[in-house]
Parts: sequence; C-alpha cells; structure tokens
Amino acid sequence: MKATAKRTLTPRAVVLATAAAVALIGGTGAATAFADDDGGPAPQSSVQLSHNERHLDDTAKDRAQVKAGKISQSQATAKALQTVPGTATSAELDNADRNGSLIWEVDVLGKDHKSHEVIIDAGSGKVLSQHTDRDDDAAQDAAETQALLKTDNTGHDNATDQALKAVPGTVVSYSLDDNDHNGSTVWEIDVLGKDHKNHDITIDAANGKVLNQHIDHDDHDNNDNQDDNDSDDD
Repeated sequence: MKATAKRTLTPRAVVLATAAAVALIGGTGAATAFADDDGGPAPQSSVQLSHNERHLDDTAKDRAQVKAGKISQSQATAKALQTVPGTATSAELDNADRNGSLIWEVDVLGKDHKSHEVIIDAGSGKVLSQHTDRDDDAAQDAAETQALLKTDNTGHDNATDQALKAVPGTVVSYSLDDNDHNGSTVWEIDVLGKDHKNHDITIDAANGKVLNQHIDHDDHDNNDNQDDNDSDDD
C-alpha cells in the first residue's frame, strides 16, 4: 500500500497568475508571477531538480530528490512544528512542477485543532510558506485526523525509526492513516532503501510494530543500478 502522503500530497500544479493578480502586484512591468493550486506563490527553494529529473519514474525521482536534498524528514518536521505547534501527521519530499524547487510538505494538526500545511526548503530548512486548511471539508478532515491521533501511541518519530530499522535508507514520506482492511490506525512510511529501491512500510500506530513491507514496483522502474554511488544518504 502506497503511503498516503504520496497519494494526497501530490505535487503542486503551478499555473500563471491571473492578469488581475499581476495588476495588484503593480504595473505592467511587474515580473511574471506563478501560483500554486491553492492560489499562493509557487515555492522557491534553494535546490531545484532539472527538467529531466522532474519527469523520472517515482523511484528514480526519489533517488534524485534524496541526492539533492540536505534536510531530512525529521529536521523538516521539527521546523514545521516550530512554525505551527501541534502534531505532525504527514510529510513528503517533493518538487514543484513549474520550477523544480525541492521542498518538504508537512501537515500539522495544530493546537488550534485546525489542519495546517507547512512548506520547508529541502536545501536550507527555511520555511517557505504555511497555510491553514479552510476549504469546505476542513472541519471534517480535522475531526477525522483528531480521531486517528487518539488511537496513535507511536508518533511519527517512532514510526519512522521502526521503518528505518526494517529498511535502512532515507524516509521520503510518512502519513498517519486508517488501514484499508480493518480500519485500524497505521503509519505509512516510504523509504528509499540503500538498495536504491522504494519500500512501502506499514507500522501499527497502536504498538509501533511493522505490519507489512514491500518494494514498490508501481512505476515499473528498471533503473535499479542507477546512481549506485549516490547513496547511502540518511
């Protein structure tokens, strides 16, 4: 099962800002602006993937991202929690489609009982943006997340530690979710292993035990030997 972060934290679709938005910025000579799918500015991180790297299959792109990134998931999560005190429920190493900026997208259920997303520069650890979920389903989503957290005795730190014990490598995403089979609460962790393959690991949120692990073959990646020298990144 693919980590929920991979399913829900899809790369931001970056589009040209409207003429009205440019007008608000001021003047016909204003620099061309870009916006993400939430209407905010596209992230500008200190590290960018090349055009070719952005269009690799999942595992190959994870290799490129892990090689380029300098901030770990634990560092990104800590920075997000400094920005929005609360509980981290998911994070993903990703890149912006338009400019290839390498970022960590971290979801936090704040102490205000609202869902927040914090965007972290994967090169410098700087907070690039943060916003509160205010769409029509925001209250329901936050309530569902709170329900999951009530049954979580593990936390993202212990869950990712357990995943790395099972598969040494680099965490590229984690997410708190419910198990499709029985509705129990689980942590879904994606690890780029030291074998250069992408591993999906499911951790029982109640006791921290590994329930399942498998190599992700969904992207039909045939480049198992690519970047043999890249990596023993942690």
